Amino acid sequence: MHQNKNDAHYFLGFSLLRLAEAVVEGMDLSAICLPYLEDLHHQTEETTFFALYNGQHCITMETCGQVDSRVAVGRGEIMPLHCSAAGKAVLAFLPDREQEKTLKAMKLEPFTAHTVKTLGNLEKELRQIRRTGVAYNQQEFHNGINAMAAPIFGNEGHPVGAIALVGTSIDLDRAQLDEYAPLFIEAGSGISGRIGAAFPEEILQYWQQREKG
Repeated sequence: MHQNKNDAHYFLGFSLLRLAEAVVEGMDLSAICLPYLEDLHHQTEETTFFALYNGQHCITMETCGQVDSRVAVGRGEIMPLHCSAAGKAVLAFLPDREQEKTLKAMKLEPFTAHTVKTLGNLEKELRQIRRTGVAYNQQEFHNGINAMAAPIFGNEGHPVGAIALVGTSIDLDRAQLDEYAPLFIEAGSGISGRIGAAFPEEILQYWQQREKG
């Protein structure tokens, strides 16, 4: 985490763990995601990004808004599955056997005091994400930074990545994240459709019912 003291921007920098294969695989999907990221940035005035799942974690492939927002995410940034919004959005929708294997091997590295500490609590959160389609990160990965993400599905019905929003915990408290959540569900559904996949119908119905009050 880097902060530009002159303008109070925060930077989640380039990771030394960038994986070249995942970058190549995500290029076309990044191009599809970019217009959605731009639209979401204009609606929220916060940084938006697309993260690709590579089988171990999520990697930021495309971002929007890092110039005129307080938080910028660098391409190549590694997003852990257990404590980033993008990672949890993917983890929640992995096929049962793959999710079970991933959780069994997972080390819950404590990035902050807010990082989930037990598999039981993580599994409870994943069940909620499967119901709503929205994953949250409230200062779990970086202190003072909140995020939200919705999954993107491939043509086999498995998650291939996530589209996410990130900002300071002051600008993006839980109420604000909840307000923006339907926009990301719509975007995740739209991107999934563009690559020949169906977004879970029960999640779309959940948000339709919420909007009806």
